[in-house]
Amino acid sequence: MFERVLFPTDFSAYANAVASCLPSFKIAGVKEVILLHVVRASEVPLPESYNLQSYQYIRWSAEEKLNLLRMALEGQGLRVRIKIEYGSPIAEIIHVANEEQVGMIIIGSHGSTLFQELMIGSTAFEVIRQSTVPVLLEKADVLHEKGQIHCRWTCTEMFQRVLHPTDFSPLADKAYQIVESLHAAGTREVILLHVQDERILQHRTTEQIAAFDNQDQIRLKERCSHLSDLGFKTRWILRHGNPAQVTLQVAKEIKAGSLVLGSQGKSAIRELLTGSTMNNIVRLTELPVLIVKP
Repeated sequence: MFERVLFPTDFSAYANAVASCLPSFKIAGVKEVILLHVVRASEVPLPESYNLQSYQYIRWSAEEKLNLLRMALEGQGLRVRIKIEYGSPIAEIIHVANEEQVGMIIIGSHGSTLFQELMIGSTAFEVIRQSTVPVLLEKADVLHEKGQIHCRWTCTEMFQRVLHPTDFSPLADKAYQIVESLHAAGTREVILLHVQDERILQHRTTEQIAAFDNQDQIRLKERCSHLSDLGFKTRWILRHGNPAQVTLQVAKEIKAGSLVLGSQGKSAIRELLTGSTMNNIVRLTELPVLIVKP
């Protein structure tokens, strides 16, 4: 499923922390990593001749760094190819992912604020929005010591306990299909979460809410039973409230290792990836988030 993955890097401390964990993805079936660095057109405008030498130096420097990372990863049993592109990071990441037919894009980010360097501002969100393949947002703990930034990331338990919020929409079902295949990635426990959106419930009668809850409990139990047959330890949770807030709360309660989400949906999933809600999830969660595309 994830045999070939794309890892864009700007060589920041955040990206380097995640890069050091790429070999751990072998347990999830990863065999080949494509390392990508994008030279921003905004930083070195071409074809102005006076920028050509600067561009060549930047490209040579990036190639040296990529080759060092390549050798380190190959030494741990991964096949690695490197690519250096010129232009917009968003456009080039999407282009290379499609061209190489990767199974997943892995993006490194800061653990407590928004994306730095290559992933600053809306870049990561735009990659998520435009990508046709799953995108894994990684988080790194950042330590500031004597003016230096050091990052560390715990990668060994990421897939052991997975939280999967669902609204039972077709798009959420795509994420569920990924969850079904995670046993090979070392996943032992899957927690299914459905949140009844309080903004919708306030317009419903008590009897209607009870009927909704009963129907959703049946769906959750059926999916848990199916996952149990596949070898997972499972449980389900049904809550009322704000879908994004409840998802964050439950993730902490159960000590989840990662979140697996659909890219859009009718309520909870849509909330996680639209407007400020998505930004808040990315900023506040300390967990890796795998966003699955339709």
